[in-house]
Amino acid sequence: MSGATTRRRQRRLAAVAAVVLLAGCGGSTGPTAGTLKVNLATPHTDDGGMLLTITGGPIDSIEALGNQVYTFRADANSLRIIIAGELAAGTVARIHVPDTQQASQYSAAVGQVAARADFAQRDPALYSVTLVP
Repeated sequence: MSGATTRRRQRRLAAVAAVVLLAGCGGSTGPTAGTLKVNLATPHTDDGGMLLTITGGPIDSIEALGNQVYTFRADANSLRIIIAGELAAGTVARIHVPDTQQASQYSAAVGQVAARADFAQRDPALYSVTLVP
């Protein structure tokens, strides 16, 4: 084989390798840190406290909007949260997660709810919480 033929072959192989490498890199942007809103649906206007459990992935932190928040990390992918204050339907908190592309993996469950004035227990089955980007 001549030197010119060998160089052409090496250039073609290098071009093919470059195309394969570029094709493997396309479309993947990696994790995107951000927040998920904790949205509450409630049948009452005077809720004062709620116990939630959020599972499905790591949670970096939580912020309650105008309310007190207390947390307990059961494990790396589960967080128990008490939110106390003047709870109302809508966004009651935000959780900060390392990858919002995994938002569908997260879920929230209402464990207990209490009235604001007299702390009377309410049926948690009447409540729902959704997590949305």
